[in-house]
Amino acid sequence: MDVGTTPSMLNSADNRDWRCLASQGLSIALLLLAVFYGGRNVFSKNQGPVKLVVYAFSTQEEVLTRNIFPAFEQAWEAETGRDLTIEAIFGPSGTLAGQINLGAPADVALLSNEQHANWLRVGRRIGQETEPVVVSTTPMVIVTRPGNPMGIIEYQDLARPGLRLLHADPQTSGAGDWAVLAEYGSALLESGDQQTAQNQLRAIWENVRLMAPSARATLTLFELGAGDALVTYEQDARLALARDVPLEIVVPPHTIIAQHVAVVVDANVTSAEQPVAQAFVRYLLSDTGQRALADYHQRSAHPNNNTFPPLVEPFTVEELGGWSQAYGELVEALWEMEIEPSLELEPPPRLPGE
Repeated sequence: MDVGTTPSMLNSADNRDWRCLASQGLSIALLLLAVFYGGRNVFSKNQGPVKLVVYAFSTQEEVLTRNIFPAFEQAWEAETGRDLTIEAIFGPSGTLAGQINLGAPADVALLSNEQHANWLRVGRRIGQETEPVVVSTTPMVIVTRPGNPMGIIEYQDLARPGLRLLHADPQTSGAGDWAVLAEYGSALLESGDQQTAQNQLRAIWENVRLMAPSARATLTLFELGAGDALVTYEQDARLALARDVPLEIVVPPHTIIAQHVAVVVDANVTSAEQPVAQAFVRYLLSDTGQRALADYHQRSAHPNNNTFPPLVEPFTVEELGGWSQAYGELVEALWEMEIEPSLELEPPPRLPGE
């Protein structure tokens, strides 16, 4: 025993060591229990049934409900052994984006343009680093009555006096936005003059007699006999032809390629839903998903893979400065501030059963 060290001091030191060891042992035991039960909880969540909520713009209803949803559910369940239920809400793209910003429980959003995904970023529903991906494309076209009695060939023909034009509402519909860009951009790229393009857009809208909240609702008005023509997606016009709707499709030589996007809604997706949400977006981009979209007249997200008839001189929103610039200058400043206040709209026709 060292000089100055007493038995009581040794006992005190031993007690401190034992207390320290006991405390460390208890901490380790609690940590192991937390890891065990937490891991078991995560494992349970990742093995149980999962639900995916998809919000999609109106013209996607047929391809999703009849083809993509059932095929993806089957593929997911075969790969993971987990039951999958997909719930879907369809409507105008801009309206859906607004609902998601207000708290609607979408896990994945299929939106008709990137601007509506930008709204989700502003609303903090997706992260700043989250980028929407283009999953399909379709050119904007003009739909006329059979035989094209008005002799419409390009967008400037929509400004002819006496023509009654239908239009999707740019405030709610992505198709309405794309149509504005097509009507303006076709003149801009042909003339190189912004004033000429603005004048064409104004002249076309002088003939607009009815607006509807979505591309599909606008086409329904046309089917009911309203109007002489409308601007819509090639995809939806071809779907209508497949339903034997009497119409003719005119593809203007200068037209815009609409790019449809998908995005996982970060603010809504749980850890259990994240894998299936990401897998669903990958499925849309896969060869199987792209073939399904093509079967419903949507062109590929990959331009070199398209088997549709070639377009004469198509353009994209990037040639108009990108969505932020084009939407701000053409939809918000020109259309909302100058064109919309002077519209002379007619009452919509009564729907069957009303």
